Amino acid sequence: MFLLGVMSPLDAAAETCGDITVRVDIKGELVRVDVEAVVVATTTEVWDVLTDFEHLPRFISNIRSSKVLSRDGNVVRVSQSGKTNFGPLTFEFQSVREITLTPFVKFESRMISGNMKQFRGLTQIEAVEGSTRIRYQSEAIPDTVLPLSFGRSLIESETHEHFNEICKEVVRRKSGATGK
Repeated sequence: MFLLGVMSPLDAAAETCGDITVRVDIKGELVRVDVEAVVVATTTEVWDVLTDFEHLPRFISNIRSSKVLSRDGNVVRVSQSGKTNFGPLTFEFQSVREITLTPFVKFESRMISGNMKQFRGLTQIEAVEGSTRIRYQSEAIPDTVLPLSFGRSLIESETHEHFNEICKEVVRRKSGATGK
């Protein structure tokens, strides 16, 4: 809502966060996730949020801890833990991932250890007409068994919320809110 020409934080977030499209494909044990989101922000503003590994628990609700274990050039090792709730069920996760950064363009992630059998992800960003498009793709083999339709719904919902929270953090930082 506009008041005296001032945009509220919620209106700014709605205007700045474009549609978030999440597609989940499950074949056997393999779960593929494709996401596309557009944020009215520069690639640098989006990159700074996406790669702020130490502060992820402050703005992504299902991450309890995120710690950089090491940095070697453009390769970062990150340890994370968290939990996801879906109705009465709670799923906890832990991982150590190796992330290869190509600043302001992409980062590739692979799980080194954790409670998944396998995980690989690719996040790409690109400037498009005054905004930044985020494309995310992952392939994972979870270490839990969920009924196919139940698992798809959970993954779609959590992934959508995750990217919505990222977008809101970009907006918050753009507005000059203090702290990370």
